[in-house]
Amino acid sequence: MSNNLEEYFTLETAYNILLKEYQISSLQEIPYDTYQKLAITIGNLKAKEYDILEKRIVQKIIENLSTISNLLLQIRIEKILIGNINSNLEMGYSKMTDEEKFIIDGEIQSKRKRKEITALITNGQPKILEKITDTIKQKKLLIMFVKPMEQFVGVDMYKYGPFSVEDVANLPFENTLSLVNNKIATEIAPILD
Repeated sequence: MSNNLEEYFTLETAYNILLKEYQISSLQEIPYDTYQKLAITIGNLKAKEYDILEKRIVQKIIENLSTISNLLLQIRIEKILIGNINSNLEMGYSKMTDEEKFIIDGEIQSKRKRKEITALITNGQPKILEKITDTIKQKKLLIMFVKPMEQFVGVDMYKYGPFSVEDVANLPFENTLSLVNNKIATEIAPILD
């Protein structure tokens, strides 16, 4: 991390951006690197050594910056999603940060998939619908086991395991959901198509 002061956000700057976003109903234009600067500021504050009194003050500043970051992101995503329902998402796209675009990308994909499935159902196309639903059955996730697991038969009818603690496996999506929910494994990363 560099020591360039332009990379930092003061508490006052962050608060003013949040306040403006909160007070005005439409999505506001904010610096494209707002979340990056907040992360750099928080990271730099956490990385330094402080005496006891300074440490308490800095900890409060970090808490406030974190709260502001979370609220700003929450408010902006809600505005974007409401705007997406009421109009075209692309209208506010230029005002979004890259982090917000990353979050909204899932919403765009979900909306397209809903339209596609609805069209297939209403157009009476069960064969294509079946092919599409087969793709979810083939989806796999990479997980790491945090508890030992005996051999089991997956939803795809293949045998998996046994697994020891810290073993990594690429397993069917439905099986990984159960393993993660039961705290037998943790998701490492989704497998990208």
